[in-house]
Amino acid sequence: MVVSGQVQGVNFRSMVKVRALTLGLVGSVQNESDGTVKIIAEGARTHIEALVRWLHEHPGGVRIETVSVHWSQARGSFTTFSIVS
Repeated sequence: MVVSGQVQGVNFRSMVKVRALTLGLVGSVQNESDGTVKIIAEGARTHIEALVRWLHEHPGGVRIETVSVHWSQARGSFTTFSIVS
């Protein structure tokens, strides 16, 4: 997923991590140089869909403009959900 809007410098990655772990997802979240945030999430499709719905609810007052979702086969290379610096 790629999330655009006012999503950097507002504790957004931490919120995503907490929500993903609550949903039982593994993966990562990281700031991109173009101002967006990239989220890689693996787990049950229904749980990933719940994460996408949550993003559309503008969690924590974050100004999200777009959420672009790209579905692909899980690689199984994650054991937890982490913030990439």
